[in-house]
Amino acid sequence: MNNFDVARDVYAEWESFVSNVKKSSEARPITLESWKRCSEFDLQSDKLKYKFLSEEELSIKIRENSKLIEICKPYLESLSLSLEEIPHIVSLADKEGWIIDLRGTPQELGGKDAGLCLGSNWSEKVIGNNGIGTALRLREPVLVHGVEHFGMVYGSCSCIGVPIISNGQVLGALDISVPVQYAHPARLHILTACASSIESVLTYINNSNNINFSAMNNLISTAVHDLKNPLSVISGLGQLGNKATDEDKIKSYFDRIVIQADEMNKMVTELINVFRPEELSSQNVNPIIEEVINSYKPICDYKNIKLTFKCDCNDLVRINRKLFKRSVENLLNNAVQSMNGEGTITIGTKSCGETLLITVKDTAGGIPEEMRDILFEPFVFKRSGGTGLGLFMVYYTITNTHKGRIWFETEPGNGTTFSIELPLDRQLQL
Repeated sequence: MNNFDVARDVYAEWESFVSNVKKSSEARPITLESWKRCSEFDLQSDKLKYKFLSEEELSIKIRENSKLIEICKPYLESLSLSLEEIPHIVSLADKEGWIIDLRGTPQELGGKDAGLCLGSNWSEKVIGNNGIGTALRLREPVLVHGVEHFGMVYGSCSCIGVPIISNGQVLGALDISVPVQYAHPARLHILTACASSIESVLTYINNSNNINFSAMNNLISTAVHDLKNPLSVISGLGQLGNKATDEDKIKSYFDRIVIQADEMNKMVTELINVFRPEELSSQNVNPIIEEVINSYKPICDYKNIKLTFKCDCNDLVRINRKLFKRSVENLLNNAVQSMNGEGTITIGTKSCGETLLITVKDTAGGIPEEMRDILFEPFVFKRSGGTGLGLFMVYYTITNTHKGRIWFETEPGNGTTFSIELPLDRQLQL
């Protein structure tokens, strides 16, 4: 069975499920069981009593779960980016249901007034059945759609939740919540795949006293690659839905699903490329840089940008040609896009003792102060058509793959200089 057939079957099951929830007076057994638990907790469906951590308590929770939060961060960012055109919440909870990380637009779904914020408790005993609380309780993926929620305030939402389990222990849960009109079955596939990838990384870390970074890269590359299958299903569902309706508004929703699935697929491909272990060889970087410059020369000429290359070193360094070239392309592309009109971009290489120094200097407006400390983190700097992974990939490639350093100096109104330092391959030059 191909991905299109799978998508068609999943879509048909989803249509049947939503139809039954809307018109049937008989609730699903899993819903009845969760409602029974809510009654045993003495919850009132119209008067939920939300619980929130203080700032100090939240800080402690975040420190206690720092490893889980760090591993989950890129997944939360990717999921939220895929939903950026609709109201949504993508959240991470600890094993007790406390929300320790959150993305999206919680204020559009009720915000703190509905207990939907960082530091709130989403366990069943506090807010009734939901993606986080019920997934933690049952230790399995769950879907709670619209009126299936015990809490009346959540009747307009559809949520899916998946527990995160490592070495038999529930560590937390992931949740995606959207208005019912934007609910889609394929999100359960990708959320489950994300949780599975996170669990693989956690298990590896917990079972290893001495982490081999090459093996870790293999693991992450494999885990991210596993996301491609559910993305194919999502894209297939979107295409199928588009063909199955004649309403322009609904067609536009399905078009967006396909576009966002393609966007996430692009991110997955970039992550696979950066985390896949690559062999290094001794090379002169100057021809590679000249190749990149030649490819950007036409657009620079068009924008009246003077692009120059100052080559003062022909020493060899150990690099992976493909990854190094991509890093230079990312830096040069950022410089070009940051310049609105005339200006100068200068790339240089020179020897500094036992290292090669590569600089990319522009005369644009500089980097805003609020972005400087987090510039190399994923999804911080995202232009139209980009994935938000460019500078993160540059940083990872230079520091991890090539064992070098990268930093920048910036001055408002005068521009920015990115510097890369790579160890020389003296052994081959003796």
